[in-house]
Amino acid sequence: MKKLTSLLSLTIVLLVLLAGCSQNSSAPASSGTEPQTSSAEQNNSSKDGSTDENTLDKIKKAGKIVIGTGGNYRPFNYMNEKNELVGFDIEWGKIIAEGLGVKPEFVTGQFSGLTPGLLAGKFDILLAGVNVTDERKKSVDFTEPYGRDGVVAVINKEGSNNPADIKDLEGKVVGVIGGATAQAVVKSIGGYKEIKEYPGETEVFKDLVNKRVDLVSIGRDVAGDYLKNSPDGSKLEIAGEPYTIVDVAIPLRKNNASLKEAIDKIILEKKQDGTYQKLAQEHFGLQFDK
Repeated sequence: MKKLTSLLSLTIVLLVLLAGCSQNSSAPASSGTEPQTSSAEQNNSSKDGSTDENTLDKIKKAGKIVIGTGGNYRPFNYMNEKNELVGFDIEWGKIIAEGLGVKPEFVTGQFSGLTPGLLAGKFDILLAGVNVTDERKKSVDFTEPYGRDGVVAVINKEGSNNPADIKDLEGKVVGVIGGATAQAVVKSIGGYKEIKEYPGETEVFKDLVNKRVDLVSIGRDVAGDYLKNSPDGSKLEIAGEPYTIVDVAIPLRKNNASLKEAIDKIILEKKQDGTYQKLAQEHFGLQFDK
């Protein structure tokens, strides 16, 4: 009986050992058979959890760069009469993609959701007329600037509560594009009665024309374009001088030194060959401060 018990015990031990060996030998090493994802979706792991440092390599491997933009912020990014995505940002996106040797893929969304989308890996970069601010630098890195802008107050010429300039907000109802620098400027100045947020310039200017807001706080370049090209533009005007002139640059996730270096090089080349000022003149009718 003891011999039988010992034999059974030995048999069980051997079976356990064989099962373990079988499991180890069947676990494959990473062989590239996992489901493939886009270059933007692959950027979610790094030493500090912020992003993958090899974004540039993944973009080139994918053959495209995924660019987040607004689509409702003329002349930076908007849909033309043929329902085509065009504008200053879009031209720069094509220039950068060509410089990297890949194709551009533009994805539109509301401005307030673009940075969260970038951080979540939905986009490789943003081209959305984004002003460089210290607050934004906490969550993203910026490339070499590709434009200049400044926050202004746009008013209805027939308004009854018009400000003298962007600093004159006491008791005013202010329209802004949600998440834009102009909204932060209004909050920093203070004194306003109410801030109303809108998804884009079309909606915010419509309410200004209809006197639902006392003024619109928005970028100088967008304001100038709207006043010049919109059917309602003649009803509006810019009050006073810009609050400040700031850089417009491309946000990208942190720890992407190689991608930033590659894009910086492309932008600097376009500044040297005259493309930078040429695009400024075409889209804004002005030359950027150098």
